[in-house]
Amino acid sequence: MNLVKTVYDNTMIYLDTVSKTDRKKIGQFFTPASIAEYMGSLSRNNQTSIDILDPGAGSGILSAAIVESLIKKDVQHISLDAYENNTDILPLLKRNLCFIQDEAKEQGIVFEYRIIEENFIEANRFAWTGLIPSEKYDVVIANPPYKKIGKNTPEAAIMRDIVYGQPNLYFLFMAMGAQLLKNGGECIYIVPRSFSSGLYFTAFRNRFLSMVGITDLHLFTSRETIGGAKDSVLQETIIMRATKASERPHMIEISESSGENCNHFSSKYSVEYNLCVKSDKNAFMFFPSCEEDAKTLDFVNAWPSTLMELGYKMRTGIVVDFRETEWMRTNEEGDVIPLLWAYNFHNHRIKFPVECEGKPQFLLNCSEAQRLYMKKDNYLLLKRFTSKEEKKRLQCALLLEEDFVGIDRISTENHLNFITKTTGKMSKEELYGLFVILNSERADKYFRILNGSTQVNANEINSMPFPPYQDIVQMGRKIMAYTDLTKVDCDAILDEQFSQSEIYKAI
Repeated sequence: MNLVKTVYDNTMIYLDTVSKTDRKKIGQFFTPASIAEYMGSLSRNNQTSIDILDPGAGSGILSAAIVESLIKKDVQHISLDAYENNTDILPLLKRNLCFIQDEAKEQGIVFEYRIIEENFIEANRFAWTGLIPSEKYDVVIANPPYKKIGKNTPEAAIMRDIVYGQPNLYFLFMAMGAQLLKNGGECIYIVPRSFSSGLYFTAFRNRFLSMVGITDLHLFTSRETIGGAKDSVLQETIIMRATKASERPHMIEISESSGENCNHFSSKYSVEYNLCVKSDKNAFMFFPSCEEDAKTLDFVNAWPSTLMELGYKMRTGIVVDFRETEWMRTNEEGDVIPLLWAYNFHNHRIKFPVECEGKPQFLLNCSEAQRLYMKKDNYLLLKRFTSKEEKKRLQCALLLEEDFVGIDRISTENHLNFITKTTGKMSKEELYGLFVILNSERADKYFRILNGSTQVNANEINSMPFPPYQDIVQMGRKIMAYTDLTKVDCDAILDEQFSQSEIYKAI
């Protein structure tokens, strides 16, 4: 008996009839067979009668996977609620669930199912608000739809207490699924990693992590094969198992694989829960996959203050290029000020202007554009975006006040971040000290363990631990004596600064 293979083969036939563009419009991406089987194997439910929810059933491959896994145990009765409101795929889902029912019957197991042709979030609106009992299921298994929706859509309105900015259906499905779990039940999701950090997901993380405790995480070292034969997925994806209970697990099992076959681990590591899931207001999630990653987290977490607590703040570059074209200039003719872009980065300093034909490097200096100006000062600039091929996420450049003679204002394009002092003037020693930290391997690795995307968000850097002020200044003085500003030099200065501390001797 191989339920998953049969359902997968049927799904491949269906996919030949539907374009990827049409499926993308509704956020529909199908789970490869090997991943579905792995997700089913994560279930640790040993009851004889089990209620299952598949909130975005699609062709039923995850339903097949969990049923196939449970059949190998002592289960006698399985009840499934499968939500699917895409009319195109409903005939296939019905055939597949009927097939699963017949196969279960041959094994002496009662398998009952309901296909609920409704919007999953809207159908459970009163369960979310607590107006009706919500704990219905022992297992929730899902590959939720990945689709951005408007803030005024019914789904966002129902779950508005966890919505900030532009919501995405996938994390609403995650939260609603957890809400519908019985106490002691388990949820198994394959989802983008983006929810683990970032300001927009803060309310979701706090609500979700208050309901469930994560027991297992599976990471993919490549994005190339996660979508299966008919799909490609650009988001970094994870598989998660969590249980609904008042107490959190002591440990999380974290595994990695390089492709679809999740059973062939490239690494497997058990890590303390509190190291992965922060209990502060941000509720960031970290995904260390080896002992070296855990040591990096311990090292950085030992620093006592956040960037903002030290009196600094990272902000996003001011000029959104396509909105401000009327003020942008490609040459220095007339009354203009410098406009800095990522292409002005050169050996960790700012080179201005650069030979970049057709690229605007100046802003018109006029009263109408004053909202786009920054005072000339010492700033640490960071690229907001890097390519997925680049291993280093935190890419920094020093901007010194003395770099621009005869002007008092500059500006920054929106693909940059900049760190400034919230009160007073940032000294060169402070500037160089912050550079040592953020240009180091430890800071870069810390950030990559937290954030799986190629984007550097201000909220994450502002919330990141930093050393005491006096250490920042001392490290700044040391690096100022160097001719080159290499990562190796930053690493050496950072390690030397903290090597004598009792906190770090064991790390």
